[in-house]
Amino acid sequence: EIGEGYELYVLNGKGFPRSVDDLAWVCEQYLAKTIVFEEVEFPAEGSSIKAAYWAMNDGTYRIGLTYGMDSDELRFVLCKEIFHVLFDDESRRNMDLSDHVSDYGLTLRSSETENPKCAVAWETLAEIAAMEFLFPHAMRAKTLAEVNPMDYARIASLYGVPRPALEQMCSAGFTPVFTDTYEKADLGHEECS
Repeated sequence: EIGEGYELYVLNGKGFPRSVDDLAWVCEQYLAKTIVFEEVEFPAEGSSIKAAYWAMNDGTYRIGLTYGMDSDELRFVLCKEIFHVLFDDESRRNMDLSDHVSDYGLTLRSSETENPKCAVAWETLAEIAAMEFLFPHAMRAKTLAEVNPMDYARIASLYGVPRPALEQMCSAGFTPVFTDTYEKADLGHEECS
């Protein structure tokens, strides 16, 4: 697990908030993933696209980040894109960004229970992995049990995660979504496993 590697190799690796810069360092040093980060000349505001990753022919990766995100959103999005790199497999990609966004939107609007396209399922899993790294489920469950009423703004600030993502992951409906998405990505598509 990447969290265990992070705790082993990073000074104060068991502390929170976790460093996304250190996560990138662990990926490069111990997992041999070369990642180049760059800001793209596209504003985050008003866009559903906050970042993208590209798998290069030479085995390296590029992550392009839109500008104008607040620090918590930037951390979460960057972490999510790093997990895309860690999960990367050609069968899980849709490198046509326009097509991928369209597929993702159709899946979100669909009331049918059919399996999403492989790249769409892995998009959701990358978001889940990012939150699990930044604010693990066991810590979220403990916080939910101890803090009443829940102060999402304060908790999000403590862990350096965006409040909307935190609220989504702490919602009563999150566990079935996680389980369903995992099964569809890992078991429902032979080409995705």
